[in-house]
Amino acid sequence: MSPRRARPSVGDRILVGFVGCAGPVLVRLLGSTWRSTEIHRERIERVHESGRPVVLAFWHGALLPLTFIDRGRNIQVLTSMHRDGELISRVIAALGFGVVRGSSTRGSVRGLIKLIAKGRDGLDLGITPDGPKGPAESIKRGVFYVTERSGARLVPLGVAAARAKRLSSWDSFMVPLPFSRVAVVYGEPLEWDESAPFEEKAALLEAALGRVNEEAAEAVAR
Repeated sequence: MSPRRARPSVGDRILVGFVGCAGPVLVRLLGSTWRSTEIHRERIERVHESGRPVVLAFWHGALLPLTFIDRGRNIQVLTSMHRDGELISRVIAALGFGVVRGSSTRGSVRGLIKLIAKGRDGLDLGITPDGPKGPAESIKRGVFYVTERSGARLVPLGVAAARAKRLSSWDSFMVPLPFSRVAVVYGEPLEWDESAPFEEKAALLEAALGRVNEEAAEAVAR
C-alpha cells in the first residue's frame, strides 16, 4: 500500500482558499498595467496549421508574466503535488489554463503520462524544464520525454520585463512592476534526433532559451 498523504493543516487550507480567490484578481490587475508584446507568435500558428500542438518551454522564474499573457488559451501545465503546486494550480486554473498534477519528486510518472495524453488530444502544453524545485535554469529530462511521446513541437519562450522585482527564491521569481514593458519571444520549433544523448538535447534547448531570452531583453530595452 502507498503511504497515506498527510492531511493539510487548517492554515494551509485557509492560505490555499485565499490565494485561489485573490490570486487571479491580482494577476489580472497587475498584468493589465503592463505594456505587453508577443514577438514571433506566428511560429506557434504555423505549428497549429500543420495539425500539431506545441510544448512551450520556459524557465520557472518567468511563470508570472506568462500566467497573464497566455491566459484563456487552455495551455496544459504540470504543477507539483506540494502546497506551492496547489497554490499555482488554483490561480492558473481560474485564468484559463488546464492543470495536471505531478512533479519530479512525487507523482512524476503519472503526471507526465497525463500531460502526454493532453498533447495527443491536440492541446498545447507548458513546461518549465528546471521546475518545480530547480536548480534554476538546469534542464531536466521530462521536457523531451513529453515532447517526443505527445507528437508536439518544442518551442522555447523568452520572457523579459523592463522593470521587475526578483524574489529571493530558488528560481529568482520575476514580478514585473506596474506599467513595465514586458516581452515574450517565441523561438523556432526545435528539431533533434530522439536517439541522441540527453546532454546533447539539453544543450540544444539551453542555447535556444538563451537566444529568445536575450531577444526579449533587447525588446524591452528598446
